[in-house]
Amino acid sequence: MADDITDDSPPDATSSGDAAHILPTCGILAGLSDRARSNLATFGTYQTFAPGIEIIREGTKQNRLYIVIRGELTITCRTGGKEIQLSTAKDGECLGETSLLEPGLASATVRVVEESTVWSIDSEDLRAFVAEHTGGSGSLLMGIASCLSQRLRHANELIASHQVPPVETLPEGRERAITASNTLVQIGFFDRLKKSIAGEKKITIPSRIKL
Repeated sequence: MADDITDDSPPDATSSGDAAHILPTCGILAGLSDRARSNLATFGTYQTFAPGIEIIREGTKQNRLYIVIRGELTITCRTGGKEIQLSTAKDGECLGETSLLEPGLASATVRVVEESTVWSIDSEDLRAFVAEHTGGSGSLLMGIASCLSQRLRHANELIASHQVPPVETLPEGRERAITASNTLVQIGFFDRLKKSIAGEKKITIPSRIKL
């Protein structure tokens, strides 16, 4: 099982000839001409993976951009000892654009749901493409920047929507009983109390603690 796609194809991957596929005209590649996409394709690698294969594993070194030619992949991460599904990627979508520009450890695992063909390029080959094809590389980098901006905006919206609002502050020495029916905080607050609340069971919280 591969932690990452490298120039040496993992045993679970089947390399595919460039003639069998074509890079999509959507997503980060929407601004590239047919010629630019054809040139870019020669700097990367097409590979086909069977269901269940991890092409990226969370916490491992990652320096590649992936574009899904066909198929479906799921993106997950581990938190609190559990694996959480973040999203899925289908035809034309990209993965790993951050690691392409700033190589580091993968923040999520990408696993194949159904047989999928992906095209990928590493940071070294990207630099070579930029040096040789300034016009096409400019459109590619603008596409990557647009994708990163959209994902950053979405992440900010998620953070804002999960903020826990404060509750009233009581006088010194007093306590308030918090229940599922009278609290002003989001239900996620109770999850963080490790499910210590069961129905209307009360939990007393010192008034000095600000939620």
